[in-house]
Amino acid sequence: MTEDLDQYREIGKKLIEKLKLTTYPVAVRLVPNEEDVSSNALRPHVVFNSEVPACLVYTWCRRSGFSFFLDARDIACKPISINYFGLEQTNKLSDVFEAWEKKAGYKRNREAEKKSRANDTKLQQGEIKGLIISPLNFTIMKPHLILIYCSPLILSHLILAATYDGDTITSSFNGMESSCKEGIIRTYVTNQCQVVAPGMGDRVLAGVQDHEMIFSVPENKLIMILNNLFKAGNKIPIKPFGIPHLNANLGPITLFGKPTEPGVWDYLRKRIKK
Repeated sequence: MTEDLDQYREIGKKLIEKLKLTTYPVAVRLVPNEEDVSSNALRPHVVFNSEVPACLVYTWCRRSGFSFFLDARDIACKPISINYFGLEQTNKLSDVFEAWEKKAGYKRNREAEKKSRANDTKLQQGEIKGLIISPLNFTIMKPHLILIYCSPLILSHLILAATYDGDTITSSFNGMESSCKEGIIRTYVTNQCQVVAPGMGDRVLAGVQDHEMIFSVPENKLIMILNNLFKAGNKIPIKPFGIPHLNANLGPITLFGKPTEPGVWDYLRKRIKK
């Protein structure tokens, strides 16, 4: 098993090195009911004697290097536990929307709350028993997906790597529950990379910084992303897409005194019908 994990740990190290990440990539496994959980995973309700927001555990993981296991006893954010992870349930299906309307007001009214979540992806009640959250470069399990917290610049590189072979990325935004429902559940259900704008819970409760975004990668696309990093624009004479990034000067757009205009422009300019 350790040998199987070594490849993921090595990928984690390479992502940190190549992208100059300032926190660890977060490996996530959605644990089936019949699967055992490693004793190396900390339980927040035991360690901290309290439920905690799931998004805060992602921050602890990526900043401390500790691994965690979350089930219903650990998660304070009940809309996530109930509506998306399927770890708990209430007496009425409408309870979550009533709570959002009466106690939060994220959207104009209850109908707006429902409308903004009409295309949400969710797990069925009881589909999993919990989640293991682990730093990819030290991971204690094979992940289903990886959350990479990064700057907008690094996000651009990840998008270019993910789309280098011709794919496109379609993401969904409604401003709320973002790391959990978009970063984890939508990525898991669709098996597609996601661009995630951290929600208010991520920002206010989990300490996600102003400059941070999230890129979420399914496990089976991880090697492709790594192998495709910095290949985009490889035919442009001056390579503008590496790390550290070369920013254009203000005014006449030049790098090292030379125009940065890509050859594509001039190639097509000469072929425009007069």
